[in-house]
Amino acid sequence: MHIGPIIRAMLRNKVRFGVLAFEVALTLAIVANSVTLILDARRQITRPSGFADDDLISVAVSPFNQAFREDTFRDQVIDADLAALRALPGVVAATSTRFLPWQGGGSSTQFQRTADSPQLRTQIYSVDEALLDTLGVALVEGRMFTRETVLGNTTLQRRAQAQDASTRDATPPPTIDVVISRAYAQLMFPDGKVLGQTFTDSSGVPRRVIGVVGTFYNPYAWNIGEYVTFQPFRHGGYEGGFSYLVRTAPGQRDQVLGAIEQTMLHVEAGRTLRLRRISDVKSLYQGPQTMLVRLLSLVIVAIVFITSLGIVGLTSFSVAERTRQIGTRRALGAAQGDILRHFLLENWMTTTAGVVLGVAMAIGLNALLLRSVDGPRLTPALVLGGAVLLWLAGLAATFWPAYRGARVAPAEATRNA
Repeated sequence: MHIGPIIRAMLRNKVRFGVLAFEVALTLAIVANSVTLILDARRQITRPSGFADDDLISVAVSPFNQAFREDTFRDQVIDADLAALRALPGVVAATSTRFLPWQGGGSSTQFQRTADSPQLRTQIYSVDEALLDTLGVALVEGRMFTRETVLGNTTLQRRAQAQDASTRDATPPPTIDVVISRAYAQLMFPDGKVLGQTFTDSSGVPRRVIGVVGTFYNPYAWNIGEYVTFQPFRHGGYEGGFSYLVRTAPGQRDQVLGAIEQTMLHVEAGRTLRLRRISDVKSLYQGPQTMLVRLLSLVIVAIVFITSLGIVGLTSFSVAERTRQIGTRRALGAAQGDILRHFLLENWMTTTAGVVLGVAMAIGLNALLLRSVDGPRLTPALVLGGAVLLWLAGLAATFWPAYRGARVAPAEATRNA
């Protein structure tokens, strides 16, 4: 196999082979970056929250009975609701909280360890003592709040809100016990000692860590999906309403879902309810990523298919154009395998030229994407994988037209010239 004649033949048809090489390069750039985006989206889709997502139900309450304006009445209804929910067959646990997993947002704030320390952002939610049991999350250190802590802290905060500004400013803020995620603990206390440590918010209210939860992930902006601070407080009001999370036994969720509304309206009818499966909330949040994976997968298939068609067309044209040359070589003793290897090598050289150009284009396109969006960085393994894919696709697309040309008899080839 002489490479020189192949190169000279390609140089005589620079435009033809140049267009094909550019098409391969463009395909590599698009495929490599598309696969990078697909893998990143799939990591987000398959990332575990640490919660019993498939068994959780969210119940949002919007009151219209004016009695809900009174804290005492609202607390009585919440206690009655929780007792009724926990008594339903198939219910494992229930909690009063505004935390909604997989909503893609929520509540956040910043804390700092000392006055000179940097402020570190975290999600923050008011919860009761049953939250972790309801989510199915385990503590790795310390303990959870008690009911007395939740009610006591709620009373203190309500009293503080009712005071005038002068009295409130003169009263030292009480220390609030909190439970934080392990990721936030490592960020706030890199020395490793967590329990009993304190940090403050911008107003100077101190928080003392009494517990640390293990796996926690709730998607959020600012890249704080793993950071959370839970504080003991019974949330809710007339204007904003209040909400619950309910965890059911596996396989019992839909049955419980059908019984919740009637049960809660039997407790107090002066409100409307909105029930949602957390798995539905999760699917809604992940919808754009799922659509992105599907669209980019179609793009990859389409562009590789189009490039393969271009290779088939070019090879078929080259075979038809060089029928006389093929016949002459066959008459001089060239075997079918020699002719086949000639076209396969020619294609491989064209594809390789495109791959070299495509690597530079892929890196440039990735850099452009990183300037525009917060996306993943292209890895050498993906570029190499894309190059191998195009080499294989090119050889496969070349094989059949080259094989047909190699089977032409010498006499027939020269007669058609």
